[in-house]
Amino acid sequence: MKSAVTVSEKALEASYHVAKLIACQKKPHTVGETLIKPSCMEIVRHMLGPNEVKEVNKVSLSADTVKRRIHDMSSDILETLIKKLLAAEKFAIIIILILKIKHS
Repeated sequence: MKSAVTVSEKALEASYHVAKLIACQKKPHTVGETLIKPSCMEIVRHMLGPNEVKEVNKVSLSADTVKRRIHDMSSDILETLIKKLLAAEKFAIIIILILKIKHS
């Protein structure tokens, strides 16, 4: 059985993808709401029609939202990295030894 993806889930996913693009290009977080979203809405309006623009408008790209999305993604990356490093036996032993030396 295939589960349906709601528009809000799609909008959330799109918001994360655009936030990642903004971060990778090192652009100001405001570019999402001042340039990207209006541009997407114009493209969709001209190519697909006004009803589809309503769907694009559901994607949140405010500066605060973009900042939060970038923070969420970076936190997830950091957690994943820490877990993988601690799972690596040699790395874990080296860290333990370094911590012991620092606390001696």
